[in-house]
Amino acid sequence: MNEPSKKPFFVGYLDMPVQLKRFYLPVVLLLGAFVALAGYTIASQQKSAGPAVWLTDATETISGLLVVDPYPVLHRIDPDNPQRNESILLVNQGKISADDFARPFQNKMVSITGYPILRGRWRMHELASEQPIKAAEDGGNKALRSRLAASAKPISLGAVSLNGEVADSKCFLGVMKPGAGSVHKACAEVCLLGGIPAMLLVRGEDDKKYGYMLIQPDGSSASKSLSKRAADDLEISGELQQRGDLLYIKMAESVRSG
Repeated sequence: MNEPSKKPFFVGYLDMPVQLKRFYLPVVLLLGAFVALAGYTIASQQKSAGPAVWLTDATETISGLLVVDPYPVLHRIDPDNPQRNESILLVNQGKISADDFARPFQNKMVSITGYPILRGRWRMHELASEQPIKAAEDGGNKALRSRLAASAKPISLGAVSLNGEVADSKCFLGVMKPGAGSVHKACAEVCLLGGIPAMLLVRGEDDKKYGYMLIQPDGSSASKSLSKRAADDLEISGELQQRGDLLYIKMAESVRSG
């Protein structure tokens, strides 16, 4: 008759045998260390979504000259540098352009209340829900208005041809992370259909992404026309323009895949 095995084995309702504890404890510790190391390695290989923030804790009110076409933009004096003019893109809540709110105040001095969206020197304001735009009393400071209006006029910087990714500016500047790339394609398409300003993201030699606002050959918004090309790499040619501190590409008729 065979003798019963003397090898220890685990029974769920009994304490684990000492021999098994001695064997499995280092195995579990090594496995945990491996999982932690693998997680860190994979995470460290991911590219940063960028230094973008969306400040939703409290609204901020800013003042300046409102220009609606091709996209709603508030032009103002940079509060940190009075010698510099600053251009702040405006969007509505959700995936909707601020055009309907802004249109009645075209070329007027206004105050705007909203939630700041920040990425580097880029600034955007998401309008607050109630009366986000108010006209300045007596039309505002005429000398200031004249200075801002002159800055907002397009200045041609010549012809340009750039390869980059079509993105919606709201998500890229801080509302979504990541706010670009193939994983964001569906969201970007809906945003562009809603009129969120279209942007061409171009990666520079320093590996940073640079943004150019995209407009139609007639100078109007290119958002809806480019919505099906969201997240695509395109070669876009046209006239490079500066309006305030924003750069625009007034696209040629044809757009080619990059």
